[in-house]
Amino acid sequence: MEEGKMEEGNIEEGKMEEGEAFRQSSLQHPVQASMDRDIDYDSRESKFLELQEANNISKAAFKEVMAMALEANTWVVGTPALGSIEEFQQRFRSPPAPGMRVECSIETAILPIPPKNLHSVFMDADVWASTLSGIVHRGSIHSPTGVLSQLIDTDPTIIDIVVVNAEFQLPTPLVPIRKFCFLRCLREIVADVWVIVDVSNDYFDHEPSNSTSEVKCRRRPSGVIIRKHGNGSEVIWIENVEVYEHQVQETMYSEIVNSKLAFCAKRWVGTLLQMFKRNDSKFFNVKMPLGWRAHLYLLNLIKSMEKEYFDCISEAPNRRKWDILADEGIRVLRDVTINADTLDSNNYTALTSFHVQAAPLSVFQFLVKKYFKLQWPSLLEESEELFTCVTEDDRHCITLLKKHHEYMLQDTLEDEFCHFVISSPMTQVAVDTAFCSGIWRDSLLKPSGFAIMPDGSGGLESDASLVTIAVQQELDVLEAGPAIEAMSNIIRRIIGEINAAITIGEERVRL
Repeated sequence: MEEGKMEEGNIEEGKMEEGEAFRQSSLQHPVQASMDRDIDYDSRESKFLELQEANNISKAAFKEVMAMALEANTWVVGTPALGSIEEFQQRFRSPPAPGMRVECSIETAILPIPPKNLHSVFMDADVWASTLSGIVHRGSIHSPTGVLSQLIDTDPTIIDIVVVNAEFQLPTPLVPIRKFCFLRCLREIVADVWVIVDVSNDYFDHEPSNSTSEVKCRRRPSGVIIRKHGNGSEVIWIENVEVYEHQVQETMYSEIVNSKLAFCAKRWVGTLLQMFKRNDSKFFNVKMPLGWRAHLYLLNLIKSMEKEYFDCISEAPNRRKWDILADEGIRVLRDVTINADTLDSNNYTALTSFHVQAAPLSVFQFLVKKYFKLQWPSLLEESEELFTCVTEDDRHCITLLKKHHEYMLQDTLEDEFCHFVISSPMTQVAVDTAFCSGIWRDSLLKPSGFAIMPDGSGGLESDASLVTIAVQQELDVLEAGPAIEAMSNIIRRIIGEINAAITIGEERVRL
C-alpha cells in the first residue's frame, strides 16, 4: 500500500515538473522566440536554395552533354527543355583556369550489350574499373552526401546517382596519372534512350571539399548517351576534361599526350568494345579437361592478371604491394607482401619504356612471335599448347602452355590504340584450382609483358612505337643493390635482343 502511494506521488511530481517546464517555455521572451523562428526559417530556406542550385547544375550538365552530341551531328536531334539554366550551362564553356587545358572528343559506336547491362557496368565501380582496366587505374564509387543525396528525389528522370573517385593512366610510368572526383548520374530521356552524365564535384559549391582534396583534374560534363539497337546498344561517348598543363612533361610520350589521343573518346570506346568481344571468345585446340564454367574462370583470371600488370607499369603503383627501389632509367620494384625472411627470396619487377622505329603492329607481331624466347627461354622447347581462346576478329588471343609441371598463361590483345603481350607463370595446383573451381590468389600471378603504343599523332598508322616492358621475377636476393643490378641487366638484355632483331634502315631500338 505504501509503495502505491509513493508511485502516485512520483507521478504527480513529474506532472508538476512538466507543467513548470511548459510554463517557462510559454514565458520565453517574445524577441527570442521570434529570433529562433527566423533562424529555423533561414536554415530551411538555405537548404532549399542549395538543393535548387545543385539540381540546376545537374540539369545543366545533362543539357550540355546533349548539346555537344547535337553539335557533333550525331543521331541526337535536339536538347531537352529544362528551364532557365543557361547561366549554369555557361560555366561549363568558360575558359580553363590558368595552367590548365581542355581536351574534348566524341565517338559513336554500336556495342554488343543490352542497355541495362551497360548501365550496370558504369554504375558498379568494380565492374567499370575491371572492364576498362587498360585506362582506369583505380576506381571507387560511393553514395552522394549532403544536398547531392537529395537530387534523385527532386527529378523523376534520375534512375541512379553515385560519386566516383577515379584515376586514369597510360601503360607507362612516364605519364602522370589523372585523378578525378565526379558525380555520375543515370537518367532516362525517353523510352529506350538513356544518358549517363559525369560532372566534377567542384562545380557544386556546397559539396564537402575533402572529397576532392587530392584531385588534380576536372571532368566537365561528359558521359554516354545510349539507345537500344536490336539486342545491343548504340552509344555516343563524350570526353570533356580539364587537365593541368604541367602534367604533360617532356618525355617520349609528350607528343601522343599533347595530340589528345591518349584519353580520347575513341580510345575508351575501343577498349570497351574489345572487352565485350572477349566475352564472346571461343576455345580451340583444347588438350586438357575443361568444365562448363571454364570460359568464365579464364576471363576472370585474365582480368586479374591484367590488373596486376597495369598496376606494375603505372606511374603510381600500389604502395601496399610495391616498394620502388630504383627509378632512374629503369624502375625496379620489390613486392612488400612477401615474407622474404621465411622464403629466403623476394619478388621483383623491373620496367622501362623505350622507342622503336617500327610501326606498332610490326612490333606487336614480332613480340608475339619472339616473346617466349625473350622472356621465358626455358619454355621455348618441348612446350605443349593446352588451349587457345580467341575472339571472332582474332584480335584477342589467350593461350595456356605447359612444359613438364610448368605452365605459362599468355594474353595478346590488339585494340584501336594499344597492343599488349602479357603472361604469367602458373603452377600445377594453380591451374587445377583456377579452371576447376574458379579460385586463385592474385598474389600467385606474376605477370610480365609489353605494352605497345604509337609514337605520334598518327595512331596505329605511325611509323614508330613506344614500348613499355615489365619483367617480374623471383630472386634469391634480399639486398636492394644486387637486386637492382640483376633486374636491370634482365631488362637491358631483352632490349638488346630486340635492338639486334628489329631494324628499319639504319634506325634501331633505343633506350
